[in-house]
Amino acid sequence: MTDRKRIVASVFSGAGGFDWGFHQAGFETHLAVELKESPAETLAHNLKLKTLITPITPMLHDLPAVIQGDVRDVDFSALVSMHPDVLIGGPPCQDFSVSKGSKREGLNGGRGKLYLEFLRALMFLQPKIFVFENVPGFTSANSGLAYRTVLDDLQNLDAHRREALDAAQPVKVPHEAVYGYEILFKDVVDTPRIGVSQTRRRLIIVGIRSDLAASFGGLTNGLRDQLRGVLTGSMWHFGRYPLTPIEIFEGQPLYRLRSKYRQVMRAYQDLGKEKPFPKADDWHREVYAHLTFDIIKDYYAALGLNYAKDHDRQAFRLAMTEHEHLLQQLGWLGKPVYDLKDDHNTRPKQSQKVQARMAQIPPEENAEFVDGTDWHVISKEISFIYRRAAPLKPAWTVMAYGGGGTYGYHYERDRQMLTLRERARIQTFSDDFEFKGTDIRAQIGEAVPPLLGERIACAVKQILDLVDQRSPYITDIPLQVHEMAAVPEQV
Repeated sequence: MTDRKRIVASVFSGAGGFDWGFHQAGFETHLAVELKESPAETLAHNLKLKTLITPITPMLHDLPAVIQGDVRDVDFSALVSMHPDVLIGGPPCQDFSVSKGSKREGLNGGRGKLYLEFLRALMFLQPKIFVFENVPGFTSANSGLAYRTVLDDLQNLDAHRREALDAAQPVKVPHEAVYGYEILFKDVVDTPRIGVSQTRRRLIIVGIRSDLAASFGGLTNGLRDQLRGVLTGSMWHFGRYPLTPIEIFEGQPLYRLRSKYRQVMRAYQDLGKEKPFPKADDWHREVYAHLTFDIIKDYYAALGLNYAKDHDRQAFRLAMTEHEHLLQQLGWLGKPVYDLKDDHNTRPKQSQKVQARMAQIPPEENAEFVDGTDWHVISKEISFIYRRAAPLKPAWTVMAYGGGGTYGYHYERDRQMLTLRERARIQTFSDDFEFKGTDIRAQIGEAVPPLLGERIACAVKQILDLVDQRSPYITDIPLQVHEMAAVPEQV
């Protein structure tokens, strides 16, 4: 096992959520490529990297660095001796997103074809492991053609290289043979199961270079099991007991937030009373009347569980231990987000109309709740307009773009739009991560949750250690789990 820092190269790096997660796990980013100036500035600032501008043929002595510009203008040929441990990244996902419905273009879209640049970087850099991420819609774009094509190209990388040469394609590829990759993991990761308090799902593909896979004599099932154990969340209790917005905003685990929760929900007791409307009456009858105002019992109910029947004291205590440990790991324990002195933590100004509308929308509801009232929204087409988070369920996915109510809204009744710092916590950016430049909302929303990156990085690091050992006896080496403090009996 080695004590040296593992080296990361990344493409389509954004503001560095993926890189930051690997950084938190002890890796060092030596090369990153990002098209837009502001996220490239954010990445360079936080990882203390210099910035190079495309078009460029980067040399080893230029690194570590962020290359700001089009990845198609980066000549990787001078970096064949860089030997990064890991290549991470994923192409822009607009053409693969299910939100585009029948308009999805996948590989037929110009941006969809940027995945070829990931392959090109893989050919030249030949890392030991790659981690490819994208939206879940990638698996079904073009009736699954995009997904099948990428998997085939990753595994048969040299054949793809030869095809590019034979066809005299303008894309520059190596003239020497390259290794392909054996796929260790390919599935959609439900991030609340690994501790992210957000309903965000990402396709993750992890591969190991074929010559290194061969050193295990074909016995790579243990490596697959390690990755699956982490990325399905089976080694934690978050799948059954997810981390919640009230915990990440208040900086405390659930059992310490009883009075705060009562205060939040009591504020909705007169919703719709001044100007009654049918949905408010239904909500009082079907939701509010069933609240116990006990945060633990209502947490169970929010998750579709029955406290009386489903409460497992030991499992719940372990889950709360994990919640507390994760809050501490992210630097939030005992540090409410409201106390942050940060330019990006200023509450956005909202019009009187928006304030009045949001006062009538309870947690987990959206603009449809006020249809037919004075607060209705004209010509809305999507359900996530004016969507208010629930305090006891993972937050809605942080949106990178859009206007007219797509910003994400707080669970407290007297609050409207989330601050940028609150969005960053939902994405699991630690509070010491500083955003630079403009379009901060987009930088946050487009990022890979750093905690997802860190979870992957920890598993990948152990695989790399096993590769260094060249040991076929991989199934007996467990993943390390941090020690955690006990949770009081009363929870």
